[in-house]
Amino acid sequence: MIFEIRKEGKTIGVSELEFGDPPMGIVHGDLIPTQFYVPNADTTGCKLFISETDEEIICGFIAIEDLSQELGEPAITVTILVSAAEDYEKFFKHHLNRYEKQFI
Repeated sequence: MIFEIRKEGKTIGVSELEFGDPPMGIVHGDLIPTQFYVPNADTTGCKLFISETDEEIICGFIAIEDLSQELGEPAITVTILVSAAEDYEKFFKHHLNRYEKQFI
């Protein structure tokens, strides 16, 4: 599933949010920037959407870390706090399943 990070109605980047920490409500992954991305910009007001359905997932925060300049190659990650446990289970069930399997 592809997720969009939007600010002021413009998609600044997309991510598969391939990693998660279910007990903390966190998802994170590589961010592929769009033409609207500005390095080190304030992420206040950013929102998370499912690309296919345009459905918004309410978040506590969205943080973008861009180490591209320091590393000399693209290295942008996004970390997101999903506000509702129900949304985490609905959209990131695979992270929850992987977490629960370690206790079986």
